[in-house]
Amino acid sequence: MKAQKAGQFLFLKNTAGAMPPFYGKLDHHRVHIIQQYEADRLDWSLYDAIILTTHSDQHHLLELTERFEAYLEMGGTVQFNGHVTQPFLPELTRFVPLPSRGKNDLIVHREANHPVFEGIDSNMLSFRKGVSGFYGRGMNPPPQNADIINSVGPDHWPLDWIASRPSGGRIFMHAGNDIWGFLLFGSPQNLPFVQHFFDWLANSSNLKPSEMVGQS
Repeated sequence: MKAQKAGQFLFLKNTAGAMPPFYGKLDHHRVHIIQQYEADRLDWSLYDAIILTTHSDQHHLLELTERFEAYLEMGGTVQFNGHVTQPFLPELTRFVPLPSRGKNDLIVHREANHPVFEGIDSNMLSFRKGVSGFYGRGMNPPPQNADIINSVGPDHWPLDWIASRPSGGRIFMHAGNDIWGFLLFGSPQNLPFVQHFFDWLANSSNLKPSEMVGQS
């Protein structure tokens, strides 16, 4: 059995207050939490993934486009949560809300099996105490040839997708609130789902150990 890789992740924080306590409970992995506006001072080549919260300042992310491009070209992963309002990478398009938002219009559909969602069915993502719409209410339209994992609504709008580059770099998109909040499903007993998410990010990382091009 393949040993679990110890991953390193950069979480760009843009809210006041403490971070979710589960970060300190992850086995193997180290999550470096820093205010978003300090990100350009770090060596991104150290991190298997850069995690962007739904609260990110996307105007500032636009200023970091060259850094993101260089990071992706060396095989890094950008995990985006939320609604794209300022496309700071060519794969990104502005968020489009679902035209109808009734209970049955917000059903989440599994489009392809993926290790991150192993043991999680569409019903778990679709409803929280019988109410739908928490997981996602629209899409950040994917680029051509993206791998669609989950969709939402009767027309199966892409909600979770991965866009991969020839360099090995990739964008993992979740067009809703921060994905780990849903993987916990309201209970700390579901920490294994979050652990599995970070395990996959680490084990599947394509990051090359070379110096980051364009690093200031």
